[in-house]
Amino acid sequence: MKKLPIGVNDFEEMIERNYYFVDKTLLIKDIIELPGKIKLITRPRRFGKTLNMNMIKEFFSSEGKEGLFEGLKIWDDREFVKEHYHRYPVIFVTFKEVKDVNWGDGIEHLKTVISNIVEDVAERIENERFQRWARKIVERKLPISEYMDSLRKITQAFHEDVGKKVIILIDEYDVPIEAAYAYRKKDEEYYEKMTVFMRNMLTAVLKDNPDLELGILTGVYRVAKESIFSGLNNVSVFTIFDDRMGTRFGFTEEEIEQLLKHYGLSEDREILKEWYGGYLVGERVYLYNPWSVINYIDLRISGKSPEKAVQPFWINTSSNQLIKEQIEGNPYLKQTLDILMEGKEVIQNIDPWLSLRELEEAPEGVWTLLVSGGYLNAKRVDFDMYSLKIPNKEILYFFKKTVARWLEDVLNVRVSNLYISLVQMMKEGRFEGFCNFLEKFIQSSLSYYDIGYEEPERVYKAFLLGMLSIAMNGYIVESEMESGYGRLDVVVYPKERKYGRYGVIFEVKRVESEKKLEEVAKEAIEQVRSRKYYVKVKEKGYDVIAFGVVFSGKKVMILCEKMR
Repeated sequence: MKKLPIGVNDFEEMIERNYYFVDKTLLIKDIIELPGKIKLITRPRRFGKTLNMNMIKEFFSSEGKEGLFEGLKIWDDREFVKEHYHRYPVIFVTFKEVKDVNWGDGIEHLKTVISNIVEDVAERIENERFQRWARKIVERKLPISEYMDSLRKITQAFHEDVGKKVIILIDEYDVPIEAAYAYRKKDEEYYEKMTVFMRNMLTAVLKDNPDLELGILTGVYRVAKESIFSGLNNVSVFTIFDDRMGTRFGFTEEEIEQLLKHYGLSEDREILKEWYGGYLVGERVYLYNPWSVINYIDLRISGKSPEKAVQPFWINTSSNQLIKEQIEGNPYLKQTLDILMEGKEVIQNIDPWLSLRELEEAPEGVWTLLVSGGYLNAKRVDFDMYSLKIPNKEILYFFKKTVARWLEDVLNVRVSNLYISLVQMMKEGRFEGFCNFLEKFIQSSLSYYDIGYEEPERVYKAFLLGMLSIAMNGYIVESEMESGYGRLDVVVYPKERKYGRYGVIFEVKRVESEKKLEEVAKEAIEQVRSRKYYVKVKEKGYDVIAFGVVFSGKKVMILCEKMR
């Protein structure tokens, strides 16, 4: 029985130490035969990207070790092997650990990664000019621009030295970008500086480089495309929406059968499928998560029962900082996520070309992040609209335990802030701060609220009523109360005098044009005054603050005034 390759990403080690290897070597043919001199491949974390890149390096590299591919699928294609096996200088770069919290640490980490590559290459290239440059890079004596240009210079030196164009493999290209975006609020210049560095470095080595044979990049997201590849027009992208390379990352049904048979666990197939299978690539390829499957089998062969071996392995291994930030910024995703957690499907817009910098303006981009990251399956239903579904029980566990906690925490904070500011206003009568706060609160809420087309004003009133009711403890919230010469839309007043001396009336309006928001908000307040909506609240012994709340689609304006 072969050893399980838990945490093994080195192809040579995998083969020579006789670990169980799921043969993905036909990926090497895809690298050559699929269109594009520069290929970007995106897959979720822990789906075998680094091991596959290492395998590609060992096959093409003129310094690769002999005997590693004999007996594997690629070895059967003798013509292909003869043409490409050990024929090229290869540079392998990984940015998987460059996830620092500020630009200062980030650039030093990048310099270390580049210095290590340059130092390794310098041992194999005799060109004296390159040697002098390499020493300065390693000793950190050159400006940042030289580090940006470093990969291009390495390909040039290799080509000149050995007379062969270079293959460059860049693993987890998006990790530094993701980290910079996630921590941009702690370091305002971090994201911009990181994107400039990565864009300049990748453009220099990948665009119109006469010394380059092929360039392969892997990552989780392609959302950095606008920022990183804006200077490149020669990148072929292979994402989880693409059937091509569909079976090359992750385990297929057939591979799972062979794996379980090898370890005498064929009866566990349904458990694996429920917990770690179901990942959709393209239109019809369903895969299993390699990391979770291998860890489950490891516990099973150590004597654990299926019930005890089942654990959420994958979701505890990757950083969820980017997704966490997006979900915490959109707490009103909860209704949609509740539907997903019931095992149902939802229809959402997916934009695979979304850039990270667009997320603040396009908060629905969280769905793109969740699909690209492997947290949701996506089936296209119409142009950019996709049917989304949670793929398995491990991901369902993530949503129920982790995402639900994030949402609960942020909603508690927001409702708490709403409650505190409203209570303060009803006690002291200072309404300007609450007015601004409420406008922003409603605006962010409505971004994720389905208004509908029938009786939109009723929907707005119900929304406002429900939101205020959540926050009220010690206060009465009513709707359609008769007072003066009409009915109040929404009114809030203290149960007892000790809770405050002001009642609040909300008159809700809707307009077609955003240009009329302010005008109609003033009219709403005048309606409260002229129709004496405040009478009943005053009879209860409270002064009155009137709010004119006017909506246009998902835009809102709020004006407020004390009733004399």
